[in-house]
Amino acid sequence: MTYYEELLQTCPPPSGSAFGRKQDGYEARLAQAKLLSKLMRSRRPFCFLRMGDMELAYLLAEQYKRLDDLEFSDGPMSGTQPYTNPGLSGKHAERLRRAYERADYVDFHEGNWPNEHLVSKLTLQRAPGSYRNPTKETSLVFLTWTEKEFKEYCKGRCIGFAGAEARLLELLSQTSEFKQAARDYWPEKTEIFYHQVRNDGRDLDANLDLVKEDLRQFVKAHRLDTLFLSLGGGAKILGYELSRELGICCFDFGAMIRAFTYSGCDGNRVARSPHSPFLFRIPFGVYMNVLERAMPNLTPAQLVAKAHGQLLLELVKKETGWTFASWEFDFSAENVTVFRAAFREYRQRHRKLFSSSSATKMERAGFLHFCGTHRLTLEGQLFLMTFRAKGLIRRCVPGPASSWRFRNAKTLDARSSVPFRRDESKATTPE
Repeated sequence: MTYYEELLQTCPPPSGSAFGRKQDGYEARLAQAKLLSKLMRSRRPFCFLRMGDMELAYLLAEQYKRLDDLEFSDGPMSGTQPYTNPGLSGKHAERLRRAYERADYVDFHEGNWPNEHLVSKLTLQRAPGSYRNPTKETSLVFLTWTEKEFKEYCKGRCIGFAGAEARLLELLSQTSEFKQAARDYWPEKTEIFYHQVRNDGRDLDANLDLVKEDLRQFVKAHRLDTLFLSLGGGAKILGYELSRELGICCFDFGAMIRAFTYSGCDGNRVARSPHSPFLFRIPFGVYMNVLERAMPNLTPAQLVAKAHGQLLLELVKKETGWTFASWEFDFSAENVTVFRAAFREYRQRHRKLFSSSSATKMERAGFLHFCGTHRLTLEGQLFLMTFRAKGLIRRCVPGPASSWRFRNAKTLDARSSVPFRRDESKATTPE
């Protein structure tokens, strides 16, 4: 068991959504978003940081000398299972703590279920005169700020986006579909520049200072006023340090770059994102066209997994200006209709890749298992019936080969099943 898992076990189970409800404390959170805009306009340097649950676990591990018990690997490839980590090893702990202690505004994200119970365990020496969210209800302010303040704040400024999804955002923002969908949120009369971080954000732990130097040159080259940085735990360190060294505003943008790109997976890994902020949908075909241009070196298995993550995103609960965890599905008529339209395009577009390698076959099996479990497609239900029938045969026919296959079947079952709550009254017939 990792230290993060130990921490989660100390938290009482969530009573509702992992991120609470948007309407709870909304007016107070909106007022806090307006205050944040005021501070961002009037102060240089300025740095806004968020306390993600992974960063909180990291700092607690450092505080209690448990850094060796954290998980730092990139995790498995899976278009059906979420995975994340802070992207930093223990060697950066001092810099991360300093960033949180000295940043101008820190949102401690108590609205996120684990943070609500774990923030009180953390000891931080915050700088005099600095700001933080005053209550649990005013946390997660970056969601409300992006929905209500981002467009107006950026007007007339020179801004930059940096992250593993920056190239994707740049290309997507040029499409007519994006311009139509994002019209209420995307800034006008703004100089916007994009920086795809080194190695698409992978190997951040080893490359952190190289990434920092790249960002320094990016800011200087375009004379940026504000940098929106999406880079996991690295964004906290580099956002704070660059704001001070360059005299700019740095905003820890995090998952909001995925809200603007409508991405089901992080840019730096091939696995579903742990949560998905929502502003608007982007059609599956438009997204995949841009993804293949932005990341042309994806293997067939990686491309198929990214497509699966995008398809499952259509089924995640959605509320404009809010976020839901990856396992919080809503099998409503609207979501299922959009999913099935995307599924038809997916089959037409990627069918030649389905059997191109063992990795692609395994990834596809996990996706079909999900579709069958939730009665989303006829193909998925047929796959699940066959899968269960073979499992029954393996259990009834002993032998070394059948034992080996049974172990692999259990692995597939574990990878492809996702916890969810379903309103059976909304169940629909499979396509």
